[in-house]
Amino acid sequence: MSVNVRVATMSLLVFVEDAALYDWAKERAQVFAARHTSCVLVLNAAAAQNGEEHGEGDWREVGVQGAAPEHLQRLAATHLPAGVPRTLLWVAPHTASDERFTALAPATRTVLLDSSRSRDDASALRDLAAFIAAKPELAATLHDLAYLRLAPWQELVADFFDGQAFVEDLFDLQRVTVASGSESEGYYLLGWLASRLGWKPGGTCRFLPRSGAREIVYEIVREGRARRVQSIALESNATRFVAELCSNDNAAVSLEVFGAKQRPARVEPLHDVDIASLFERAILHEQPDAVFFDSLAVAGELLGSQ
Repeated sequence: MSVNVRVATMSLLVFVEDAALYDWAKERAQVFAARHTSCVLVLNAAAAQNGEEHGEGDWREVGVQGAAPEHLQRLAATHLPAGVPRTLLWVAPHTASDERFTALAPATRTVLLDSSRSRDDASALRDLAAFIAAKPELAATLHDLAYLRLAPWQELVADFFDGQAFVEDLFDLQRVTVASGSESEGYYLLGWLASRLGWKPGGTCRFLPRSGAREIVYEIVREGRARRVQSIALESNATRFVAELCSNDNAAVSLEVFGAKQRPARVEPLHDVDIASLFERAILHEQPDAVFFDSLAVAGELLGSQ
């Protein structure tokens, strides 16, 4: 007689507050659990508490609308195995200002959220920056899909200045404009650029470079689809660099240089990674991402200065 023994290698705690995002969160959890043997507990804050639990095997769902943080902690301790690495998928708009998040996050190895999923303004990102400022010891556990989605754009911007022809322009930038369908992506992209170049927030819509010799003006424009960057333009005294989604193909980006060092437009593929893969990469990533935390810190400063 054969016995099928299934041992969980990790556990996934999913907290969902918005009923409209319940299916999205559940589908991501199912994909991950199918690839990696996991115990999954879904805490559905959009469903009333009635003492009932649903699910079978290593999957449980509980309605927790209005539940106290201590009750959520007890549910996690009861349904998720001790000694198994735990990930929290947080699908709610607030972090620092939500006692349920501050109760659940410290007991997890990885916290995964999406600051532009519940809200398309910057309120969730502002709250997240405040949370990390108050609890820096938890920074290494955190991953934000809004930042992870930006990797292709970071590569495109870096590609503009790969070579000697435009190095001077890189250190003479005077204006940066980001167009995106949600504000988190815009602030993260600005935070990443500023942290790499040593710029510091210098007041409303201003950066100060290391030398302090000039100001760099920035602007975030709401344009295009939610959770996607539409374009980024970087301007030096003599040259303007523009990367923009192609109007007839959102999987491609047009790169063009205008001005004294003009170059004709060329089209590059936008190497987007699907959400399931980003989800998996974040959970399995063992080392803290220092660049992400630098970018988040600058984004938080920008939001705090407004």
